Amino acid sequence: MANTRTESSVSETASIVQQAKQYQAFREQLLMWEKRASECDRCSVMGEAVRYAIALLWE
Repeated sequence: MANTRTESSVSETASIVQQAKQYQAFREQLLMWEKRASECDRCSVMGEAVRYAIALLWE
């Protein structure tokens, strides 16, 4: 699979991770999004950024 991440999506991911590390409520909202998001939402540019940020939080 080709790497489709753009510079803006990398920046969005970094912002999401930063917010999630600072605010527990935001982190919880991300996890709820992961459970409820449609396949279409997950495949969007923002959805990919969110999913990648969630994965980084587990590191």
